[in-house]
Amino acid sequence: MTDLAAGGRPLDLPLDRLARLLHVVRSPTYAVHRRAFLALALVIGAFHYSLATLLRTLKAQTPLAYLGLVPIIAVLLAAVAVRPEPHEPSIHDRQVDFIIGTPMMVAALAFDIFMPVRMSTLFWLYRMDLLALPLFVAGTVCVIFGVRTLWRLKIPVAFLILAWPLPYTTFLVRWLSAFTSSTLGGLNVLLRIDHVAKASGPSAQGLYQVSHGLHSFPVSVASACSGVNGVVGYVLISMAFLTVVLGGWLRKLVWLAFGLVSVWVSNVLRIFLILFAGSRWGEKFAVDVLHPFIGLVIFNLVVLAMVLMMRPFGLRMRFRANEASATPLSTEVRQAVPRIRMAVGVVAALALIGYVANSSLRSYDLVLSSLGVPRLVSFSDAPSSPRGWNVSRINVYTWATPFFGEDSTWYRYDYTFGGDPGAPLRSNGQVISDVINTSDVTTFSTYGIEACYRFHGYKLHSIRTVDLGGGVTGNVLAYYNPTTKSDWTTVYWHWPVKTSSGKTRYERITLMLLNTEKTTFSGAPIGSSTARSLGLRLENVLSSKGTGIDARFAQTETFLVQFAHAVIQKQATVSQAVAQPQGQHPR
Repeated sequence: MTDLAAGGRPLDLPLDRLARLLHVVRSPTYAVHRRAFLALALVIGAFHYSLATLLRTLKAQTPLAYLGLVPIIAVLLAAVAVRPEPHEPSIHDRQVDFIIGTPMMVAALAFDIFMPVRMSTLFWLYRMDLLALPLFVAGTVCVIFGVRTLWRLKIPVAFLILAWPLPYTTFLVRWLSAFTSSTLGGLNVLLRIDHVAKASGPSAQGLYQVSHGLHSFPVSVASACSGVNGVVGYVLISMAFLTVVLGGWLRKLVWLAFGLVSVWVSNVLRIFLILFAGSRWGEKFAVDVLHPFIGLVIFNLVVLAMVLMMRPFGLRMRFRANEASATPLSTEVRQAVPRIRMAVGVVAALALIGYVANSSLRSYDLVLSSLGVPRLVSFSDAPSSPRGWNVSRINVYTWATPFFGEDSTWYRYDYTFGGDPGAPLRSNGQVISDVINTSDVTTFSTYGIEACYRFHGYKLHSIRTVDLGGGVTGNVLAYYNPTTKSDWTTVYWHWPVKTSSGKTRYERITLMLLNTEKTTFSGAPIGSSTARSLGLRLENVLSSKGTGIDARFAQTETFLVQFAHAVIQKQATVSQAVAQPQGQHPR
């Protein structure tokens, strides 16, 4: 039937077109593309939540907004660097590929399962999950494409480390204020030329009043929107370009410095344009229409201009050419990994485990933002209590400042049940809470609870690590106090909190309950995710915890863990209620 002709031309039936399409897709050239898309899909699945939070930052008003570009840039760099070099030796060994690649992926998954339990909220505060991403990607490339391909892609894989926020936050904190002052200085120079806005005064630095007709509105230029995000974004993009650019390092550094100055100037102009638009066409046009996209447009124009200016700086782009002596990529990949089914099976199985482990990191969203910024206000400033319970401060301790820092505080609180029959947690016992607030988180490990109890001669009956919800892990322990001749149960945890000025501090919250036969409890148990439960078991086994739990204290421990979970949930609610509304400012 396919040989029938109309007007001397053979008919192009749908089945014929489909057959030709399948032939092209199955060709050796497209085999590399299929493997690349498969490897990319498996990596995205294994780290879907981590990558989603990075992309989410592109819309956020933060100095690290452009970190979401790092995975995208890494993929583009990989596409440029993946071709074999001319005269590259064709040496391949599948055993070596699995010996190197599989442990990398297993180590990345073990890190994502075990470290969230060990580090608790500090894991997401420092975004340690992003350190495991390059390791898993390296292992995936090694198993699916071979170790030589991994060596070829070493720069794109290493580039993924630049998505880790901690080095930026550590560095930016030191010069963010100076950068904001320089931006405001440049803006004030322009405002002297064209008086489209007026500074509110030295006491309100960065606050301007824009007049439009008979009305005026305030515009705040805060540190988060001073343009440092554009500088970070340009550094990331320019570093990617410099890996494929030919030219001397001095020329490259001059080009990079000129680009940074251009980004700063463009950002000052961006803020001025918003103020200018507000004075001419009103607040709605400036803030709602112009403000959301002008920053991205100007940033892209600056990047494009710097790319076009590479030649005047003596730089040129380098792309690998298909020389006659070079092995075609499709042939090289087939030689390196002739059979892919086993490799895909190994990576897919590990990616499924990674998907489960990465999904469990969603719990951190209760207490920390996508970039690890604390959401919770200090318990010392706004103490919370579960439904039906009353909390009151009963004591202040000042003798511990030499241990936890001169700026530290130690408050003691008392929880009592109010008798609400509908409360999910009920008890006739008194819960005591000690809250230590400090700027130095290392003091909590230096002066730990267990070491303190042993120092005072307390006998520890049992200790184990537990999940308290919101990504918070704590320790529950039962001990005997020989001084008062009484048994106690304690749950404690650490977490970062935010101050009214935006700085991060740390708190250790300890809940204590006296074990007596007269104490009664009522409450529903809490559950943990699969990955979290596995991490808890590993932590308790490796640290020799969770053994020899006395049945006499099991009910008290269960209730106190539930109580701690309720306190954390309520503290998140309180933090949302006391959050200060943000004013308008150009982003």
